[in-house]
Amino acid sequence: MADFMVKFIGATQSTTVIEEVLNIITWELFTDGASSTDGAGTGLISISPEGEEHTYALRFAFPASKNEAEYEALLSGLRIAEKMDIKALKISVDSQLVSNQMNGTFEARDPAMHKYLKLAEDVANKFERFSITQVSRSMNRKADALSKLATSVFNHFAKDVWVEVLNQKSTDVVQMI
Repeated sequence: MADFMVKFIGATQSTTVIEEVLNIITWELFTDGASSTDGAGTGLISISPEGEEHTYALRFAFPASKNEAEYEALLSGLRIAEKMDIKALKISVDSQLVSNQMNGTFEARDPAMHKYLKLAEDVANKFERFSITQVSRSMNRKADALSKLATSVFNHFAKDVWVEVLNQKSTDVVQMI
């Protein structure tokens, strides 16, 4: 059907037109993994077709290298998307290794990376439509910030951390007497 649509609409038309015609609802996912001496974790930003953002910071209770953290980030995002019954997913990562291994450009020679690649491919194959692209770190800074938060030592934090945005300095607020 998709091949027919490309021929019918023309190869120069964007995939967005084809997606609209086929009624494929695509979510976006930005992932980043981080590892430090204090710990390892991941940051995820999932974006609905309507533009609603869902943010996640996950701390690992196990040691992980930077590359392992990047794959754990990808797998965590894939599992969340699968639980949400998402059918089409466009993933952006800043890891050249993960992106190129998933796209078949790089070979996974390290046994640990081979296991991660196989598992990620198995989960990705459950989606009707899946793509993964490497983006610059500047395009992935929200997920990067969340992954760095997750690697911090925060045993003293409650499980839920609420972030409030202050729009002005306290000294600029008019006090009621």
